[in-house]
Amino acid sequence: MSAAFRAPADLQLVLTCEHASNAVPAELHGLGLPDRVLASHRSWDPGALPIAEALADGFGAALVAGRWSRLVADCNRSAGHPRVIANRIDGRPVPGNVGLSRAEREQRLATFWRPYRDDVLVYVTAAARRGPVLHLSLHSFVERLRGVERRNHVGLLFDPARPRERAVCTELRAGLAAAGLQVRFNFPYFGHTDSVVTWLRGEFPASRYLGIEVECNQRLSRTAAGQRRLAVALVRVVGALLPRRPRHS
Repeated sequence: MSAAFRAPADLQLVLTCEHASNAVPAELHGLGLPDRVLASHRSWDPGALPIAEALADGFGAALVAGRWSRLVADCNRSAGHPRVIANRIDGRPVPGNVGLSRAEREQRLATFWRPYRDDVLVYVTAAARRGPVLHLSLHSFVERLRGVERRNHVGLLFDPARPRERAVCTELRAGLAAAGLQVRFNFPYFGHTDSVVTWLRGEFPASRYLGIEVECNQRLSRTAAGQRRLAVALVRVVGALLPRRPRHS
């Protein structure tokens, strides 16, 4: 059982949303994919951005949000990850990503991946100068995958080797459960695999950086009503955790 999290008075809230958009730059011609694929969860995280914006608005915090589809370049993957530029989705090729030369791949990352990573690093570095950072990375997950129903409303992803991250998630889970939301830890993904927060754990010591991925079920996040339900609950529970209260609820 983890100890209760005691927020330091100078705790800094940092917000990011890596898969905020399904946009593809005009010069990439939709990556050769049909619109239905680009509109699907394979291309972005539906509903994640409005929830992240509600948190940013609630606390007067900045938000760094991705501009392009994850199929252009996945900002939540490291540059060396085999799927940072996915060649295939659902077993089918992504025409605009197949056969890229090394130079073309590097140019793609330099243009559409690195600026996001640079912005996030600048943001977190500036926040860390003011105090310890609590970074919430907002995502959404599809409610049914390969025939398996994912019934939890929210997933909280953290590194099990970092007790303070577990303590934060324990507090968040209690507050979200009180709002009638089902929460699971490190589901539908593990919290210590390749991601923006994993990268930042390597840039900042555990005493200065807490990285949590907040995964919202698209069963809720696809609709305005569901987004509001999730956003209201998250603003309330994060507000209870932080040393400062939200500006409004």
